Amino acid sequence: MEQQKRIDEVTQRGYHLDFGKIIEDSFENYKKIAVTAGLAFLLIMVFVIAIAIGVAALFMGAVSFTEDMADFNITQFSTVGILIYIVGVAFVSGLFSPIGAGLLKMAHSAYTNEEFSVNTIFDYYKSSKFKDLFIATSLISLVSIGISTGIELSGIILVGNLITYVISFFTFFTIPLIMFTHLNAFEAIAVSSQLVLKQAFPIIGLAIVAGLGSMVGLIALCIGVLFTMPFWYSMLFTTYNSILPTVVKSEIDDIGSSELE
Repeated sequence: MEQQKRIDEVTQRGYHLDFGKIIEDSFENYKKIAVTAGLAFLLIMVFVIAIAIGVAALFMGAVSFTEDMADFNITQFSTVGILIYIVGVAFVSGLFSPIGAGLLKMAHSAYTNEEFSVNTIFDYYKSSKFKDLFIATSLISLVSIGISTGIELSGIILVGNLITYVISFFTFFTIPLIMFTHLNAFEAIAVSSQLVLKQAFPIIGLAIVAGLGSMVGLIALCIGVLFTMPFWYSMLFTTYNSILPTVVKSEIDDIGSSELE
């Protein structure tokens, strides 16, 4: 009940974000998860590449697959092909949504000084939250890619990309809302939009900082990005936690507890 009251309060009255403190806290949290999360990213990348090469070799040959990907152009697809592409990408996005949740759980565990490991990245595949994570991410991806593809087909590529960024921006807090509250997929998307609207410009600034920080690893022969990408999740968690604290102190015994599964 206290959690719902807090959600109602911040969506109706707004909230304050301390830009400097969030960046500082995000960096401190990032230092705790960088190596573990980076190794988890490396594991996922190796797995995905292995699957892609295996499928390519099985159906069309690895060389042909590489050439086709290099020449990929959605405008050359038939209507049915475009629909299959949009639905397929949305489905795959949903399947990978627990990975993002797992990285946020690492950030949460670092914040609460709890143990975590590379396996933490897979925790939400066996969680009761999986359904809502899958639905929310698939729906967001379906709408985003559907609209951007439609606009791209009309020849306005930049506008299509902009629409994708706008949708991602307004759904910024969807995954942590599902993780740390009792909201379902649709409620989380709606509340995320309300939270973003209350402090749009500071959140844009934080997202830019997180994005730039995540890309620093590109300097280190690109592989370094696997170990800087976790900064995005650290920033997302810290920002969310400053709005809706994930650890609630009991008024009776002052023992920390959380909604995280």
